[in-house]
Amino acid sequence: MDKSCLQYCMTDAQRDQFDQQGYLIVPNALDEATLERLLEASDRVDREEREKKALDPGATMAKFRTIVEGDAFLELLDWPKTFPLIWDILGWNVQHYISHLIYYPPESKQRPDLQPGGWHQDGGRPVPEMERPQPRLSLKVGFWLSDVSEPEHGGIRVIPGSHKRDRPPERTPGNEFDDSVQVQVEAGTAVLFDRRMWHSRGINTSDITRKVLFLGYSYRWLRGLDYNLIDDEILQKCDPIRRQLLGDGVDVKGWWQPTDADVPLKGWLLEHKGEEFVERIGQKQWERQKWEPEGY
Repeated sequence: MDKSCLQYCMTDAQRDQFDQQGYLIVPNALDEATLERLLEASDRVDREEREKKALDPGATMAKFRTIVEGDAFLELLDWPKTFPLIWDILGWNVQHYISHLIYYPPESKQRPDLQPGGWHQDGGRPVPEMERPQPRLSLKVGFWLSDVSEPEHGGIRVIPGSHKRDRPPERTPGNEFDDSVQVQVEAGTAVLFDRRMWHSRGINTSDITRKVLFLGYSYRWLRGLDYNLIDDEILQKCDPIRRQLLGDGVDVKGWWQPTDADVPLKGWLLEHKGEEFVERIGQKQWERQKWEPEGY
Protein backbone atom coordinates (compact mmCIF):
# COMPACT_ATOMS: atom_id res chain seq x y z
CA MET A 1 0.00 0.00 0.00
CA ASP A 2 1.27 3.47 -0.92
CA LYS A 3 2.77 5.26 2.11
CA SER A 4 1.50 8.57 0.73
CA CYS A 5 -1.89 7.72 2.21
CA LEU A 6 -0.50 8.45 5.69
CA GLN A 7 -0.79 12.19 5.01
CA TYR A 8 -4.58 11.77 4.88
CA CYS A 9 -5.05 10.25 8.32
CA MET A 10 -8.05 11.57 10.22
CA THR A 11 -7.71 14.92 11.96
CA ASP A 12 -9.33 15.72 15.30
CA ALA A 13 -11.81 18.01 13.52
CA GLN A 14 -12.80 15.24 11.08
CA ARG A 15 -13.19 12.72 13.89
CA ASP A 16 -15.41 15.08 15.84
CA GLN A 17 -17.51 15.82 12.75
CA PHE A 18 -18.05 12.14 12.01
CA ASP A 19 -18.70 11.11 15.61
CA GLN A 20 -21.18 13.90 16.30
CA GLN A 21 -22.86 14.44 12.91
CA GLY A 22 -22.57 10.95 11.41
CA TYR A 23 -21.05 12.00 8.09
CA LEU A 24 -17.91 13.54 6.65
CA ILE A 25 -17.24 15.26 3.31
CA VAL A 26 -13.87 14.73 1.59
CA PRO A 27 -13.50 17.30 -1.23
CA ASN A 28 -11.38 16.39 -4.27
CA ALA A 29 -11.08 12.80 -3.13
CA LEU A 30 -10.70 11.74 -6.78
CA ASP A 31 -8.31 13.44 -9.18
CA GLU A 32 -9.49 14.16 -12.72
CA ALA A 33 -7.77 11.15 -14.29
CA THR A 34 -9.22 8.74 -11.73
CA LEU A 35 -12.68 10.27 -12.06
CA GLU A 36 -12.51 9.89 -15.85
CA ARG A 37 -11.41 6.27 -15.52
CA LEU A 38 -14.24 5.52 -13.07
CA LEU A 39 -16.82 7.19 -15.27
CA GLU A 40 -15.69 5.13 -18.25
CA ALA A 41 -15.96 1.90 -16.24
CA SER A 42 -19.26 2.92 -14.64
CA ASP A 43 -20.85 3.93 -17.94
CA ARG A 44 -19.90 0.51 -19.32
CA VAL A 45 -21.55 -1.24 -16.36
CA ASP A 46 -24.63 0.93 -16.81
CA ARG A 47 -24.92 -0.01 -20.50
CA GLU A 48 -24.47 -3.71 -19.76
CA GLU A 49 -27.01 -3.72 -16.94
CA ARG A 50 -29.62 -1.84 -18.96
CA GLU A 51 -29.23 -4.28 -21.83
CA LYS A 52 -29.27 -7.36 -19.59
CA LYS A 53 -32.30 -6.24 -17.59
CA ALA A 54 -34.08 -4.44 -20.44
CA LEU A 55 -34.19 -1.23 -18.39
CA ASP A 56 -35.87 1.83 -19.80
CA PRO A 57 -33.41 4.73 -20.43
CA GLY A 58 -35.24 6.76 -17.78
CA ALA A 59 -35.18 4.00 -15.15
CA THR A 60 -32.78 3.90 -12.22
CA MET A 61 -29.89 1.45 -12.62
CA ALA A 62 -28.64 -0.13 -9.39
CA LYS A 63 -25.74 -2.59 -9.60
CA PHE A 64 -24.46 -4.43 -6.53
CA ARG A 65 -21.09 -6.25 -6.33
CA THR A 66 -19.60 -3.62 -8.59
CA ILE A 67 -16.16 -4.11 -7.05
CA VAL A 68 -15.44 -7.07 -9.36
CA GLU A 69 -16.41 -5.19 -12.54
CA GLY A 70 -12.97 -3.71 -13.22
CA ASP A 71 -9.66 -2.58 -11.77
CA ALA A 72 -10.91 1.01 -11.59
CA PHE A 73 -13.29 -0.08 -8.82
CA LEU A 74 -10.73 -2.26 -7.01
CA GLU A 75 -8.39 0.74 -6.74
CA LEU A 76 -10.90 2.51 -4.51
CA LEU A 77 -10.72 -0.17 -1.80
CA ASP A 78 -7.61 1.39 -0.25
CA TRP A 79 -7.86 4.81 -1.87
CA PRO A 80 -5.31 7.14 -0.20
CA LYS A 81 -7.72 9.97 0.60
CA THR A 82 -10.46 7.78 2.11
CA PHE A 83 -9.01 4.50 3.42
CA PRO A 84 -7.03 6.11 6.29
CA LEU A 85 -10.34 7.53 7.52
CA ILE A 86 -11.86 4.05 7.44
CA TRP A 87 -9.16 2.48 9.62
CA ASP A 88 -9.30 5.38 12.06
CA ILE A 89 -13.06 4.92 12.48
CA LEU A 90 -13.36 1.11 12.42
CA GLY A 91 -9.82 -0.01 13.25
CA TRP A 92 -7.58 -2.56 11.53
CA ASN A 93 -9.95 -5.57 11.68
CA VAL A 94 -11.89 -4.20 8.73
CA GLN A 95 -13.30 -5.50 5.45
CA HIS A 96 -15.22 -4.32 2.41
CA TYR A 97 -18.75 -5.77 2.49
CA ILE A 98 -20.76 -4.10 -0.28
CA SER A 99 -20.35 -2.08 -3.46
CA HIS A 100 -23.30 -0.38 -5.07
CA LEU A 101 -23.32 1.68 -8.29
CA ILE A 102 -26.41 3.82 -8.89
CA TYR A 103 -27.35 5.74 -12.03
CA TYR A 104 -30.41 7.91 -11.44
CA PRO A 105 -31.64 9.66 -14.62
CA PRO A 106 -33.60 12.94 -14.44
CA GLU A 107 -37.22 12.78 -13.32
CA SER A 108 -40.00 15.00 -14.55
CA LYS A 109 -40.76 18.02 -12.37
CA GLN A 110 -44.41 17.63 -13.35
CA ARG A 111 -44.92 14.37 -11.44
CA PRO A 112 -47.33 15.07 -8.55
CA ASP A 113 -45.99 12.11 -6.54
CA LEU A 114 -42.38 13.32 -6.67
CA GLN A 115 -41.25 13.41 -3.04
CA PRO A 116 -37.92 12.61 -1.38
CA GLY A 117 -39.10 10.04 1.18
CA GLY A 118 -37.33 6.71 1.50
CA TRP A 119 -35.70 7.57 4.83
CA HIS A 120 -33.84 4.57 6.24
CA GLN A 121 -30.83 3.25 8.12
CA ASP A 122 -28.46 0.82 6.42
CA GLY A 123 -27.81 -2.61 7.81
CA GLY A 124 -30.70 -4.94 6.97
CA ARG A 125 -31.81 -7.18 9.86
CA PRO A 126 -29.49 -5.62 12.49
CA VAL A 127 -31.70 -2.52 12.37
CA PRO A 128 -34.80 -4.18 13.92
CA GLU A 129 -33.02 -7.03 15.72
CA MET A 130 -30.35 -5.27 17.77
CA GLU A 131 -30.81 -3.43 21.05
CA ARG A 132 -30.65 0.34 21.06
CA PRO A 133 -28.56 2.40 21.04
CA GLN A 134 -27.05 0.30 18.28
CA PRO A 135 -23.31 -0.09 17.64
CA ARG A 136 -21.77 1.37 14.49
CA LEU A 137 -20.90 -1.96 12.77
CA SER A 138 -20.27 -0.39 9.37
CA LEU A 139 -20.03 2.75 7.28
CA LYS A 140 -20.16 3.67 3.62
CA VAL A 141 -18.18 5.92 1.33
CA GLY A 142 -20.11 7.53 -1.51
CA PHE A 143 -17.86 8.50 -4.43
CA TRP A 144 -19.78 11.09 -6.43
CA LEU A 145 -19.18 10.64 -10.14
CA SER A 146 -21.57 13.42 -11.17
CA ASP A 147 -22.05 16.94 -9.84
CA VAL A 148 -24.69 17.20 -7.10
CA SER A 149 -23.78 20.73 -5.99
CA GLU A 150 -27.30 22.00 -6.80
CA PRO A 151 -30.47 20.90 -4.95
CA GLU A 152 -32.16 19.62 -8.12
CA HIS A 153 -29.26 17.23 -8.81
CA GLY A 154 -30.52 14.78 -6.19
CA GLY A 155 -27.65 14.58 -3.69
CA ILE A 156 -28.04 12.33 -0.67
CA ARG A 157 -30.23 13.70 2.15
CA VAL A 158 -29.20 13.11 5.76
CA ILE A 159 -30.38 13.90 9.27
CA PRO A 160 -27.16 14.93 11.08
CA GLY A 161 -26.74 13.31 14.48
CA SER A 162 -29.54 10.80 13.88
CA HIS A 163 -27.08 7.90 14.27
CA LYS A 164 -27.23 8.54 18.02
CA ARG A 165 -30.99 8.57 18.39
CA ASP A 166 -32.90 5.80 20.12
CA ARG A 167 -35.95 6.13 17.87
CA PRO A 168 -36.55 6.68 14.16
CA PRO A 169 -37.52 10.17 13.04
CA GLU A 170 -41.20 10.94 13.35
CA ARG A 171 -43.05 10.84 10.06
CA THR A 172 -44.45 14.15 8.88
CA PRO A 173 -46.44 15.12 5.76
CA GLY A 174 -44.20 14.59 2.75
CA ASN A 175 -41.65 12.75 4.88
CA GLU A 176 -39.75 15.99 5.44
CA PHE A 177 -37.77 16.79 8.58
CA ASP A 178 -36.75 20.20 9.90
CA ASP A 179 -33.22 18.99 10.71
CA SER A 180 -32.54 17.21 7.40
CA VAL A 181 -29.73 18.37 5.12
CA GLN A 182 -29.12 17.74 1.44
CA VAL A 183 -25.42 17.07 0.83
CA GLN A 184 -24.40 19.19 -2.17
CA VAL A 185 -20.95 18.41 -3.55
CA GLU A 186 -19.01 18.43 -6.81
CA ALA A 187 -18.04 15.36 -8.82
CA GLY A 188 -14.94 13.69 -7.38
CA THR A 189 -16.04 14.28 -3.78
CA ALA A 190 -16.31 11.41 -1.29
CA VAL A 191 -18.92 11.40 1.47
CA LEU A 192 -18.50 9.01 4.41
CA PHE A 193 -21.54 8.21 6.53
CA ASP A 194 -22.36 6.03 9.52
CA ARG A 195 -24.75 3.21 8.59
CA ARG A 196 -27.04 4.17 11.51
CA MET A 197 -27.64 7.70 10.25
CA TRP A 198 -31.08 8.23 8.75
CA HIS A 199 -30.73 9.16 5.09
CA SER A 200 -32.53 9.10 1.77
CA ARG A 201 -31.89 9.92 -1.86
CA GLY A 202 -32.69 13.36 -3.16
CA ILE A 203 -34.85 13.98 -6.21
CA ASN A 204 -33.07 14.54 -9.52
CA THR A 205 -34.98 17.07 -11.62
CA SER A 206 -31.87 18.34 -13.39
CA ASP A 207 -30.89 17.55 -16.98
CA ILE A 208 -28.03 15.20 -15.99
CA THR A 209 -27.90 11.63 -14.65
CA ARG A 210 -27.00 11.36 -10.97
CA LYS A 211 -24.07 8.92 -10.68
CA VAL A 212 -22.62 7.56 -7.43
CA LEU A 213 -20.64 4.54 -6.29
CA PHE A 214 -20.99 3.38 -2.68
CA LEU A 215 -18.36 1.20 -1.00
CA GLY A 216 -19.24 -0.24 2.39
CA TYR A 217 -16.77 -1.22 5.13
CA SER A 218 -17.49 -3.29 8.23
CA TYR A 219 -15.79 -5.44 10.84
CA ARG A 220 -14.43 -8.74 9.53
CA TRP A 221 -16.67 -10.82 11.78
CA LEU A 222 -19.68 -9.73 9.75
CA ARG A 223 -20.60 -11.49 6.52
CA GLY A 224 -20.42 -9.64 3.23
CA LEU A 225 -23.73 -8.30 1.98
CA ASP A 226 -23.30 -8.86 -1.75
CA TYR A 227 -20.73 -11.70 -1.76
CA ASN A 228 -19.49 -14.59 0.36
CA LEU A 229 -16.13 -15.20 -1.31
CA ILE A 230 -14.50 -13.07 -3.98
CA ASP A 231 -13.32 -15.08 -6.99
CA ASP A 232 -9.70 -16.28 -6.87
CA GLU A 233 -8.92 -14.50 -10.14
CA ILE A 234 -9.70 -11.20 -8.40
CA LEU A 235 -7.78 -12.05 -5.21
CA GLN A 236 -4.70 -13.15 -7.14
CA LYS A 237 -4.13 -9.67 -8.54
CA CYS A 238 -4.52 -7.97 -5.16
CA ASP A 239 -1.87 -7.23 -2.55
CA PRO A 240 -2.31 -8.67 1.00
CA ILE A 241 -4.22 -5.66 2.36
CA ARG A 242 -6.70 -5.64 -0.52
CA ARG A 243 -7.12 -9.38 -0.05
CA GLN A 244 -7.99 -8.73 3.60
CA LEU A 245 -10.55 -6.14 2.54
CA LEU A 246 -12.10 -8.64 0.11
CA GLY A 247 -12.67 -11.25 2.80
CA ASP A 248 -9.52 -13.34 2.53
CA GLY A 249 -8.02 -14.93 5.64
CA VAL A 250 -6.04 -17.88 7.00
CA ASP A 251 -8.96 -19.89 8.38
CA VAL A 252 -12.50 -19.38 9.61
CA LYS A 253 -11.42 -18.74 13.21
CA GLY A 254 -9.56 -15.65 12.04
CA TRP A 255 -12.77 -13.72 11.44
CA TRP A 256 -13.44 -13.71 15.19
CA GLN A 257 -9.92 -14.06 16.59
CA PRO A 258 -7.57 -12.78 13.89
CA THR A 259 -3.88 -13.60 13.83
CA ASP A 260 -1.43 -11.17 12.27
CA ALA A 261 -1.58 -13.25 9.08
CA ASP A 262 -5.34 -12.62 8.86
CA VAL A 263 -4.99 -8.84 9.11
CA PRO A 264 -1.94 -7.57 7.19
CA LEU A 265 -3.30 -4.04 7.57
CA LYS A 266 -2.44 -4.25 11.28
CA GLY A 267 1.18 -5.13 10.50
CA TRP A 268 1.45 -2.35 7.93
CA LEU A 269 0.15 0.19 10.45
CA LEU A 270 2.51 -1.09 13.14
CA GLU A 271 5.40 -0.49 10.77
CA HIS A 272 4.34 2.96 9.62
CA LYS A 273 2.29 4.40 12.51
CA GLY A 274 3.55 2.56 15.60
CA GLU A 275 2.18 0.42 18.38
CA GLU A 276 0.39 3.22 20.24
CA PHE A 277 -1.62 4.15 17.14
CA VAL A 278 -2.54 0.53 16.38
CA GLU A 279 -3.61 0.01 19.99
CA ARG A 280 -5.77 3.13 19.93
CA ILE A 281 -7.72 2.29 16.79
CA GLY A 282 -8.11 -1.32 17.95
CA GLN A 283 -9.97 -0.36 21.12
CA LYS A 284 -13.70 -0.88 21.55
CA GLN A 285 -15.72 1.88 19.99
CA TRP A 286 -17.63 2.68 23.16
CA GLU A 287 -14.35 3.47 24.87
CA ARG A 288 -13.47 6.02 22.18
CA GLN A 289 -16.75 7.85 21.70
CA LYS A 290 -18.80 10.27 23.74
CA TRP A 291 -22.08 8.38 23.45
CA GLU A 292 -25.06 10.60 24.17
CA PRO A 293 -28.15 9.05 22.55
CA GLU A 294 -31.02 11.39 21.87
CA GLY A 295 -34.75 10.76 21.84
CA TYR A 296 -37.73 12.53 20.34
